[in-house]
Amino acid sequence: MNNKKQQAHALIGLALVGGLMATGVAQAGGFMTPTANTAGWGRAFGGGSMFKDDPSSAFNNPAAMAFIDKTISQFTINYADINIKYKGSAYDYSGRPMSETTLDENFSPVYHDRTGDGGQGGFEAWVPTGFMVIPINDRFSFGLSQVVPMGARTTWDPDWKGRDFAVDTRIETVGLTASLSFKVNDQFSVGGGAILQHTKGFVSQNVDLYAAAAQSPALGGIPFPAGLGYSLMRVKVDNNSLGWFAGVAWKPTEFDTLGLNYHAKIKNKLEGKYNIYADPGSEALMTTPVIDGKTLVEIAYPGLHLYPGGANASTQLDIPANASIDWVHQFSDRLTLGTSVTWTQWSSFKALTLKSDGNTIVSIPYNYKNTWMYSLGGDYKLTDDFTVRAGVAFDQTPTRNSTRDPRIPDGDRTFASLGFGYKIRAIPGLSIDGAYSRQFVETVNLKTKNVDRLGGGSLDGKSEAKGEVVSMSATYEF
Repeated sequence: MNNKKQQAHALIGLALVGGLMATGVAQAGGFMTPTANTAGWGRAFGGGSMFKDDPSSAFNNPAAMAFIDKTISQFTINYADINIKYKGSAYDYSGRPMSETTLDENFSPVYHDRTGDGGQGGFEAWVPTGFMVIPINDRFSFGLSQVVPMGARTTWDPDWKGRDFAVDTRIETVGLTASLSFKVNDQFSVGGGAILQHTKGFVSQNVDLYAAAAQSPALGGIPFPAGLGYSLMRVKVDNNSLGWFAGVAWKPTEFDTLGLNYHAKIKNKLEGKYNIYADPGSEALMTTPVIDGKTLVEIAYPGLHLYPGGANASTQLDIPANASIDWVHQFSDRLTLGTSVTWTQWSSFKALTLKSDGNTIVSIPYNYKNTWMYSLGGDYKLTDDFTVRAGVAFDQTPTRNSTRDPRIPDGDRTFASLGFGYKIRAIPGLSIDGAYSRQFVETVNLKTKNVDRLGGGSLDGKSEAKGEVVSMSATYEF
């Protein structure tokens, strides 16, 4: 390949990945998202990027790019439909069913039970990705990609019974990557790359200030009524961060390809602002001095200052390290199968801590556990131009029963996928792929107690979830 063609292909690749900066979420365990292309979704991720001429290797395992002998660009669009429902009860800090509270003519609290479960906590989203692999010479290949490595979204009714645990949660990350592979010989290659990613987060929930005050030892356990008024806190943060990844690929026989890849943990400190939208009574708790120039909130929680008009906010939300082993075996000219095992170091995610100007507003424990994902899938060529795919996968949840909440009410999930690929003869080099994947998510318990600063309420119920992903891609070989 001459230099002018290489430069042209590189420019096309940069334009491809640069034009995909809109993002959504296709949910997997925790807040990680799959980075497969359409063919990978059709195989339920079995074999990773070890199948022949798979441009998603530019991110998933850059070593495999060394065995691609032509420039390949690919654009993928995924549509995700995730459905989440809560069924159960919610209680305030005193064990009373969650309620709205008003005051009667004698200024005594009157409780009104809230019975709504909150409706549907799921979402719909569009997720674009792009990959490009450019062989430089017989030894080196260069790759570009745009991926969505992290994301989660849940949206509950603002007045649902669990509003003190979650209302809106959105975590979205877009990453641009560059990678390089080196072919050691015809059987072995190595590769590595870097990712520049932009993460933005938005969360909101009610903060029951009266109930929080009642939990404070500093106030001697004064039984303030829960559910009196409202204080909706909204937090919006973002950050740019850098990470790296690497892999090796080995062809022990002409029919087998093995791969090992590692994506390092990415430290990700998000910064932005919080706002609180409160009724006059709740706002007075945050702004009106009552003793020694301190507000009731400051007395209840020394060092905690809340500003309804907004203030700086920051939180640490790292992307955990993960590693995969992939194996692809070609049984015949028509049948190829692949299997994968992926480990994710979720134990690095201990808590979601929100700070403002160095002071902790709230710290919500999660204590995630490390997980494994197992995948099996493959291709069958019906004709030289038409291929069908299928696969299954099992993905463990990192969440624990004791700390699982409505933000990410995650359970173990099973993927069942179907797909196809078609080469368009009228346009040499162009092919299209389609896939459908159904997620069967375990029904999990949501039996958890909120931290005192958020009112000390509790949930006793279950979360039911399911998901569907439809994926389409166009691939062009130069």
